[in-house]
Amino acid sequence: MKKWKGKDWFNILAPRELGAKLLGQTPTTDPKSLVGRNMEVGVPDITGDRSKYYMKVNVRINKIEGKTCLTSFNGFECAREHLLRMVRKRNQKVENVFDVVTKDGWLLRIKPWTILNGKPAASVESKMRMFTMNFFNEFAKKNNTSDLIRKVISTEIQMRIKKEGSKIYPVRFSEVARIKVLRSPEFKVAKPKPEEKPKEKKEAKPEKKEKPKEEKPETKKKEPVKETKKEKKKETKPKKKK
Repeated sequence: MKKWKGKDWFNILAPRELGAKLLGQTPTTDPKSLVGRNMEVGVPDITGDRSKYYMKVNVRINKIEGKTCLTSFNGFECAREHLLRMVRKRNQKVENVFDVVTKDGWLLRIKPWTILNGKPAASVESKMRMFTMNFFNEFAKKNNTSDLIRKVISTEIQMRIKKEGSKIYPVRFSEVARIKVLRSPEFKVAKPKPEEKPKEKKEAKPEKKEKPKEEKPETKKKEPVKETKKEKKKETKPKKKK
């Protein structure tokens, strides 16, 4: 009980564009410490639609009013297991990643998946990537972020991509794998600074060490053997002829 002493409970509401439904409660002694916290919520907890069990929304607390925490949209993601289950044999998965700016000034990074029937040529895959990028760019220019999120959750956008993309090549399945918020009116995500390459240090050439001269052992000079007088006489005496 001592841990909860002096703490107040605050209600966390879903973003206004998603219905402002009560998501949960959190205790704290300092309400200011709650601002900036992120929370991952399943889409069924917001909309009540259990068929969207594989979708998750990330919300960020950006304001405190009394005992209520107001949140804003901070990301969207589909469960990877759901996406991989849609990939079958003899199908081609086409992924794409690009940034779009919405009508109300949000910068979003979107990653759509498109599953094609069969194994098309590389040129067809590049056309499909270009189509999905142009589709989202045009949609974002004409709509706010709240409209884009609602239509992704309702799968209206995915159905349109499947229908219009099938004119290029038959599309079996289309989904938005992830949406990441890079910039919004509430906050900005700081971009990481590029790492400075360390200056290459010139390797100092090792100094040539002079090899110590090997001292040759002194060889003792052999002293000449002194010839005895008898030996000298023998050498000088001529041999007698017989």
